[in-house]
Formats: sequence, structure tokens, C-alpha cells
Amino acid sequence: MSLRKCLFVFLLTAILLCPGIAHATRSKSIQLECPVCGNSLTGSELMSTNNFGGVDSDFMQRPMGASPILIRPTTCIKCGFSGYVDDFSSEAKKNMPATFTAAIKLEKALKPAVYLASYTEQSDIPAWVKYDLIAQVRKLENAPAGDIAHQYLSASWALRMEAFTPLPEENLKEMEKLLDAKFSDRLKKRDRNGSSILVEIGLESLKLGESASQQDKPAALTGAIFLLRRYGENPGALKAMQLLSPLLASDTAQNVEKALKESIDHEQHFQKLAVENFKTAIKTETDAEMKARFCYLTGELYRRLGDHKEARAWFEQVRAIKERPSFLDEMMTEVEQRMSATE
Repeated sequence: MSLRKCLFVFLLTAILLCPGIAHATRSKSIQLECPVCGNSLTGSELMSTNNFGGVDSDFMQRPMGASPILIRPTTCIKCGFSGYVDDFSSEAKKNMPATFTAAIKLEKALKPAVYLASYTEQSDIPAWVKYDLIAQVRKLENAPAGDIAHQYLSASWALRMEAFTPLPEENLKEMEKLLDAKFSDRLKKRDRNGSSILVEIGLESLKLGESASQQDKPAALTGAIFLLRRYGENPGALKAMQLLSPLLASDTAQNVEKALKESIDHEQHFQKLAVENFKTAIKTETDAEMKARFCYLTGELYRRLGDHKEARAWFEQVRAIKERPSFLDEMMTEVEQRMSATE
């Protein structure tokens, strides 16, 4: 059983019980013209979406159906200019300074993480590459730091959504049995944010793996890695991997651990860039509610990076802002419980 198929099986009950599934994400192809070099390309315009799959604690929405995170960014293969549909409009082109277009066309200011010419369609370029380029474009435009931070955060989301850990098929089968036996009732309730439910199950699987019998330990730890990596709870996934490695054949353990660490390092690279820019944005942000959101995301990203001291310090800054949105208090309580569970 493949990892992706296993995820489908495990979430099937939750998906079928989710109301409104017929209203899955929809998009349509549209022809665009690059405002920098005039290249013709095909982009995707988002028509509708949903968050029936839940919302991660760093605000990543999980729809049933295709994800807008992977659909919305667009990159010109010829010059690397990147943005969203509106950034390719005639109005956007009219407002572009000559110095901006020259920086991209003549000075080659954009540095793609992949060789763009190797792609036939821009839709085949990994979404994280596009978001990285959008961040570079925003910097050339002297965009606000909060905007740039969001592009890096989106890159980390894209990497999380497409992460793949080559766990052994036998372990995945046993994991499915164990998770179904222990947590199927919780999935059926669907009375809370689906992302929160599955993270809780992942953390409980980790705890179970630490105390389970030798027979159940591999399945529980596999479940912890599978779910915690899927939801970007990477310190917990790495802890589970450390416990699982001795139970696997040495070459298998090395391959799984290598893939897991490389995937996490890549996501965390963009989380660190997002943190840098959120901290810059906080210094000049005058809207109290937005400042509270930026402070929360800074703390939440530090938590996801494994720095609990910094995370707690930033959460205290959020609580010091009287005008903060009330939902942030709920989210901080939830993620602080996760910190305690992995310490």
C-alpha cells in the first residue's frame, strides 16, 4: 500500500462525512501574457474552494479537492516573473516601472531554484519554486515585509502538502489497522477542526509508540511520523523517526530518515525566511489586529522549528495586544499543549 493511498484510506470516513463535498475547489485555465517579457502562458484562475479538510495552526487551509496553494501561483518560464493572476493583467503591466522590468530582463535579478527552461508548462513547476520567485519579485517591488513573509510561508505550505516519506509498506498496513482500531470513533465525530483532530492522533500515536509493546511499537511510530509530517509537526515527526529507526532494517532506516530530514529541512528553510520578514513587519505595523496575527505566526513558526522558548515569548507578545482577535487565544492554547506533548 502506498503512502498516499494509505492517507486516502485513513481519511475516507472523514471526507465522506464532510458536508458540502460537492463544492470542492474549482479552477479554470486562462491565457496570460507576461507583463515583463510578453511571453504567452497558461495560468489557473480559482473559481471556488473550501476548508473542509481543516486549518493548520499556521493558517494553512486544507480543502477537500485540489488545493489553491498549489493552483494560484504562476511563473513565466521565459523570464521567471511570478505572481498571481492579477499580477499578469494589462493594468499591472501599465504600472510597472522600467527599472523593474530591466532588473528582471537585463540584470537577471530573479534566481529560480530550478531550471525553468526544463519545463514545457508553467503549471508543472513546483509551487514552492513559484512562491520563492514571488517573494523575490515582491522584494524588487519594495513590497511590505508582511507580504514577503506570506510568500515564504506559502512556499513552506506547498512543501508540506507535497511531502512524501517512503515508509515501509508493511508498516503502513499495520499502521492503518492500529489507527482504525484506536481512533476511528474520533474521526467519525468531525465536531472540530479536522487538522487539530489528526495532529492530536499523531501525538497520541507518538506517545503510544514510546510505551507500546514491541509488536505495536512500529505501527504506532509509523502513524506518528505519517501524520505529524503530513501536518508539519516536524519536531514530533523527527522524534518518532528516532524511535522507529532501530526497529527497521538499517538500509531502510537510512533511506526513510534521509528523505524525512531533507523534506523537513526544505520546509523549515522557508519558515525561517518567513519569520525574518514577519519580525521586520511587526516593527512598523500600526494595525493592532494585524500585528497580533504577525506575532502569533512568528511564535507558531518558532514552535514548528522546535524553538519553544522563542515561541512562548512571542505568544506573550500576542497576549499583550488587547485588540487581538479572540481566535488567537484558542490557537495559542492548542499549540502550547502540543509543545508540552513533545517536550
